[in-house]
Amino acid sequence: KELSFRWSDLDPNFHVRHSAYYDFGAQHRIEILEQLGLTLRVMQTQSFGPVLFREECIFRKELKLSDKIFIHTKTSKMKADASRWSIIHEFRKED
Repeated sequence: KELSFRWSDLDPNFHVRHSAYYDFGAQHRIEILEQLGLTLRVMQTQSFGPVLFREECIFRKELKLSDKIFIHTKTSKMKADASRWSIIHEFRKED
């Protein structure tokens, strides 16, 4: 999915701020759940929702407002009953 960074996503050095990556990752996870039929309405009526146990980020390159960026999301592991899973988000710049 292509991302569009906003002015508010920048730090004082005009690079994408560290917390923006977490925001985009969280939004993309919800969009994927909705595509799988787990909409916010379904989760509310069934009284459940995703719980984040851990979140970390490895920064490899600086990104700027004008960069064309794509987020790629994949599961890295999952329990047999699908009750817990690990997700990896990769932010890639179009080269």
